[in-house]
Amino acid sequence: MALKKYVYSVFACLCWWLTSAQVLLPTYETAFEKQHAFHSAVIKKHGIKRITFDIIDKKDFEIAVDKNLTEVYEFNDSALLSRYYYTDIVSAFEKEYFTKPVYRRHRLIKPATRYTKTEYTFDTVSVSYLYDAQKKILVKRITDRSGIYQSYYYTYNQQGQLLRENRIRETNGSSDKSLFTVGNQVVISTDSFQFQLLNATQTKQLFYNNENRVYKERILIKEDSLHITEIRENYVAAWLIQKHVFTYQNGKLIRAVFTGNANGEVTMVREYTYDTQDELLTEKRFKNGVQTHEMSYITDSSSQLLSSFISRDLVAKTIRIVKLKYDFWHLPQEFNTGK
Repeated sequence: MALKKYVYSVFACLCWWLTSAQVLLPTYETAFEKQHAFHSAVIKKHGIKRITFDIIDKKDFEIAVDKNLTEVYEFNDSALLSRYYYTDIVSAFEKEYFTKPVYRRHRLIKPATRYTKTEYTFDTVSVSYLYDAQKKILVKRITDRSGIYQSYYYTYNQQGQLLRENRIRETNGSSDKSLFTVGNQVVISTDSFQFQLLNATQTKQLFYNNENRVYKERILIKEDSLHITEIRENYVAAWLIQKHVFTYQNGKLIRAVFTGNANGEVTMVREYTYDTQDELLTEKRFKNGVQTHEMSYITDSSSQLLSSFISRDLVAKTIRIVKLKYDFWHLPQEFNTGK
């Protein structure tokens, strides 16, 4: 009976995975990450090549301000994220401007006026990815306007488990900055990992540092082959403890909770709701019991793709309006209009 129930659960989850049209996909791995996670099956189904987030910020009781902020996600022909880049505000300053006086028949109608406007300087942060034949990440490479690359190189065992992570500072040896070739390399750190199967639902992961000493232990608890329900972490040489707890409903992540004491006791919560078509509808974020953000997601009825979302910062009293523009490997042309 238990086996029959388990098979039915897995089958139901797979059916949801294949039929859901939601572009954004909250997962246990990305619930607390700044970078968005995408449903690769939907990316592949629609042949999506690029998704651009056009961002406008608005303070309460003020007009919306376009700060030229963007996020861009590019996908390869296997529907895997190949590059992610975004603009970041480095500094802001007030600049003074003057309007021209208005004359009519040599008479001054409107005098010159002085006003100030906030100007911004930007940096573009870029993250690129390379994969192996099994679609595992081999290299994650991050850079900004400094021209220095921070790269992560990954090695896996035959079971697809991560064995080693090398963190390396690199320079681009190519004179063509659109083409990366390795110049200088400096190894920052090397982490290695071992996995121990404790029982049918629990796996222990050991983290080794440069000196081949264990510095962290992680316990992963799962309810089935698809869903991690809990992650417990503790650091061997310190009193640091971290814990993640994940709750699912109909195969979807509906709640993620993080607790830790690295910078004082902190609890962060993410709560997700979905509409009757199993599309992501809202997301709420809490810190130490106080709600900090609320997001509302809007799906285009014709394309069945996410068209925009609104993020309200309840602490800073601001609203971020994000419109999604899609580019495709193959037309339909109408989807490239940014609808």
